[in-house]
Amino acid sequence: MIVYALIARTKDGMALSATTDFNDEVNKFVKESKRYVKIVAKKSGQYPDRCTVNFGAHDLHFISGLGVTYLVLCDSSHPPVLAFSFLNELMKEFITQYDSIRVNLARRPYSFIEFDNFIHKTRQRYNKPQNLPTRINLSDLSCEMKLRPPFIIPFSEIEPVRNGYRVINAPQMGVGPPPKLEPMDWYAAVSILPTSLCVMLGMYRGFSALSESALEQIYTDRGVLEYDGPSPTHGLVFLFEGFLRIFQLYLLVYHSRYRIVESWVCMILLVWSVWLVWDLRDTVQKLFFIASAIGSHISTISRRLSLKLPEYNV
Repeated sequence: MIVYALIARTKDGMALSATTDFNDEVNKFVKESKRYVKIVAKKSGQYPDRCTVNFGAHDLHFISGLGVTYLVLCDSSHPPVLAFSFLNELMKEFITQYDSIRVNLARRPYSFIEFDNFIHKTRQRYNKPQNLPTRINLSDLSCEMKLRPPFIIPFSEIEPVRNGYRVINAPQMGVGPPPKLEPMDWYAAVSILPTSLCVMLGMYRGFSALSESALEQIYTDRGVLEYDGPSPTHGLVFLFEGFLRIFQLYLLVYHSRYRIVESWVCMILLVWSVWLVWDLRDTVQKLFFIASAIGSHISTISRRLSLKLPEYNV
């Protein structure tokens, strides 16, 4: 029997939604187990993405994905395969209703308490297995659980001691493939061409300025050294701009944990670089270089992580 379900943000353990049925609160064992659920939620980021903890009379199962942890407390006799199937349904529906931006911006506990309606209905179905749809194949689920069993967390790592809580020694590890980006839109693919062209132009002008500036040194009547053309400083700016555009291409194609922030910083530095060599370009060149930087930036921030769930098969 499913006793309690909790959805929490992985990075800090803040509760986002939970079951609001308090009929079991009179049972002291249930209350104690619920307390441990909240402790595990705060530490879930230190464990693999599918785990189980035994509390004696109850088992706690949880999965993590896209920055959210889904936990369910069951009677110890409840089949784990049904518990993970229940969690997977919660994950699919929660991702459909709430994107990662809303989750990260949530500032108060239980910001999505309205999701309890779905938790309640799903919990009722799983507490009566005969009401489950026929598409759930228990034999396939049992086979999958044997091939990839959940990580078992010793209760000693959760149990509080006198001076706080025991330190979790579980290694930082992930199960399944690393996060992937959504397929690239056509305008993002098109933006690669002007960005690549800007890289080649920037590198060419940068090395040219550094090599030719030494041949174009002149002295004014006052003996001050000047350059008849781009100076070495301009050459360094051109090279710096070229490397920034290479980094833009990297952010567009590959996933990075802070890629949105990095893309903003990269674009700001590019605009600043264009301003530093403003007098060395005509109007068309200025517009082209600024437009390509902005276009590549927009393509990067609009390409989100793929919402494909881990292959739990439950």
